[in-house]
Amino acid sequence: MGKSTSAVTLAAHFAGRGRALLVDADERLRSAWNWTTKKEDYAGWGFEVQLYSAFMEQKNPGEGYDFIILDTKGGEGAGELVALARNSSLLIIPTKPDGVSADGLVATLQPLLEKGVTNYRVLLTDVPPAPNADGLDMRLELDTAGIPLFGHSIRHAVAVSKAAREGICVRDVRGDRYAKLVWMDYELVSREVLNHVK
Repeated sequence: MGKSTSAVTLAAHFAGRGRALLVDADERLRSAWNWTTKKEDYAGWGFEVQLYSAFMEQKNPGEGYDFIILDTKGGEGAGELVALARNSSLLIIPTKPDGVSADGLVATLQPLLEKGVTNYRVLLTDVPPAPNADGLDMRLELDTAGIPLFGHSIRHAVAVSKAAREGICVRDVRGDRYAKLVWMDYELVSREVLNHVK
């Protein structure tokens, strides 16, 4: 759970606040595209979805939308992250606190700090419940390194995998109480995004 989950779920949140477009820029995996187009009769998204190639072929890509969420291919280097940040209202960098050191992420993001780029935030996703402290440890490491983080994290939940398999939004997963909790986690993050880009 991370990049595509965050893009899809945040797009669903923003769709409740205006006209939203999700652009899948990972032309190889198409995770966001495959998830959101899997179920033809499902009307729960509220946003439009396009592949990046089709988006860029338009005369005025993105015109008429209040929110455009770009699901990147992932694994971008420092230079690509700087470019993405400079061309975005906010660059969201989801990462899982998997127990390994945050040194690699800090090294990747260091050029953003050095170039004075401030419109990005790391979002901790798939955070395991207590007593596991990986989420808190990662937050502390990133905060100590001066990396900006969202105040809220996204908890670990099997409901996300269920949602992707079924081709529905996580809020619509039945029989799993964590589905609503993950939806609420992303609601809090969406509010942080809106406060940042105002």
